[in-house]
Amino acid sequence: MTELSLVLPVYNEPSIDKVVREVAALVDELTPGAGEVIVVDDASTDGTGVIVDALARELSSVRVLHQVSNQGHGPALIRGFDESAGRWIGHLDTDDQIPTAELGRLWAVREGRSLVLGNRRTRHDPRHRLVLTACVRSLVRLLAGRPVEDANVPCKLFTRELWNEVRPLLADDTFAPSLALVILAARWDRPVCTLEVAHRPRSAGVSSLQPRRLASVVVLATRQTLRVALVAARSRG
Repeated sequence: MTELSLVLPVYNEPSIDKVVREVAALVDELTPGAGEVIVVDDASTDGTGVIVDALARELSSVRVLHQVSNQGHGPALIRGFDESAGRWIGHLDTDDQIPTAELGRLWAVREGRSLVLGNRRTRHDPRHRLVLTACVRSLVRLLAGRPVEDANVPCKLFTRELWNEVRPLLADDTFAPSLALVILAARWDRPVCTLEVAHRPRSAGVSSLQPRRLASVVVLATRQTLRVALVAARSRG
């Protein structure tokens, strides 16, 4: 039985070889013979797909899913979560800004929880991303009924049971499935734990979220998340 599935969404990421190797080693350490690493290549154009395919041939715990077109971070995550087999599902972005070892710290405190979140207390991101985080924090507090410092953090673990409850409420093209996951876990009084995690500047490549897209991203994420929260409230009402 698969104990842990770690999902890594990727698009044109120079650090991918390093990150996948580190994550595969961590999964083998945490769950020897009972873990998997699922890399979701979002139709990269720079050779990332070739690199991850080679890694999958070399590393037995690594599996690669290729999107037929670039659909964005959220749909890539959803596909990875859907096709995972683990009792626990994890998520780490592949930009190498959060050290892989932080997932091991989350794993150590998972028992009795439905969701374990990292919290990037000290952020090393450009100003426009910090603005986005502030908007997200306000939205989550409103919909969850309690503050969550870093709801969209790309370093988390959650149970298969929680995902199976949340998934029917999400469209396949949801931009920020992590927000829905956190908000619904809070609204449903699921046990949630938060741990501070390290965060460092990006050493290579550029973020796909550029300042000119910020307003449209905030509007889209807000609209989709409000819809999910409303549907969830009606279904439980």
